[in-house]
Amino acid sequence: MNRFTLLKRTIARKPVRSLLLIASIAIAFSIQLVLTSFERGFLGGAVVSERLIVTNKVGDALPLPISYYDKIQALPGIAAATYMARSRATYRDPTNFLGLTAVEPQTFAAFIDDQYDIPATALARFGELRNGAIVGRSIAAQEGWATGQTITLHASNFIKAGGGSDFEFEIVGILDGKQSADTHFVMARYDYIDADRDADRDTVSAFGIVPKKDVRADDVIGAVDGLFANSAFETRTRTETEFMRAFVAQFADVATIVRLVVGVAFVTILMIVANTMFFAIRERTREIGVLKVLGFSRRSILGAVLLETFALFAAGLCLALGFAYTAISMLREPLRTIVPDLMLTPQVIVEAVALAALLALATGAAPAFNAMRIPPSAVLRER
Repeated sequence: MNRFTLLKRTIARKPVRSLLLIASIAIAFSIQLVLTSFERGFLGGAVVSERLIVTNKVGDALPLPISYYDKIQALPGIAAATYMARSRATYRDPTNFLGLTAVEPQTFAAFIDDQYDIPATALARFGELRNGAIVGRSIAAQEGWATGQTITLHASNFIKAGGGSDFEFEIVGILDGKQSADTHFVMARYDYIDADRDADRDTVSAFGIVPKKDVRADDVIGAVDGLFANSAFETRTRTETEFMRAFVAQFADVATIVRLVVGVAFVTILMIVANTMFFAIRERTREIGVLKVLGFSRRSILGAVLLETFALFAAGLCLALGFAYTAISMLREPLRTIVPDLMLTPQVIVEAVALAALLALATGAAPAFNAMRIPPSAVLRER
């Protein structure tokens, strides 16, 4: 008899109990894998960007004068700058939402160059055609759009003088995202949008800044916000990562929700598994005493119980990976506009494996030490 034979016998001793334990562990880790993937995808993953975003200090949804653009460009330490006006838009169906971003073609294309691939011919045509639009691959595939097609979008934030908000665009190209970047949006020319709208004319939603390589981001942030301090439209400058986290926080503190749900799930699993293992060891008191009579050392008994716990967690984690992969595959397309980077990444899997090992050790340690302390004389006391 070896450890693996003993492992199979102990797990198969009460198969229903073992299956329920594995199922409980699988459910907990399925929740952890799916919610963690959701959080990472919602926040754009672990992207580190040196770009800065300038918004209204009072609120990100409030506008800033476009006249700030020239003043920002004139500051020392600025390598490049651009501006954008954002709006939620719909296509045909009022519930068919997408993002509409009005930009300056050349500077904005350079600003997002590390995240998106824009064909040179499309960018050239975008600069020539006033009502031209570059559409993301995701929304183009969803709607069946093609280059040269004319589309009409209803923009909720861009209101015309007559009260309408429908804008007609000619698609000049389709952009692709790098590293699963969101492509469920349409990029239009700012001058075309701004000339037709009545409300908030000559304003933007945000400015984008790229600091020079030898300049600290904090210095640029201080210079920009100091320039417009005590003005009618004060600014708040942040890194792109901080801006995205603040944007997410407007809707919900996703990270806190994930940690609370996962924490409750794991505390429950910890209690269930630990309690079950204690009862299992108590039931096997006589068997453990027999093993010691047969020559099994205290260390061998300790290892056998820990191995059983690790095997249960390993089986539960493998099952959870299958559940999580299936769930994420089914949710990826419906949630693409909200969570563009929803996927089960290797980093999330590695974290789950490490957590499983830690929990297996935490739940198996006390029962294993109890088993190790059972004396051989227990054979005589048990009937």
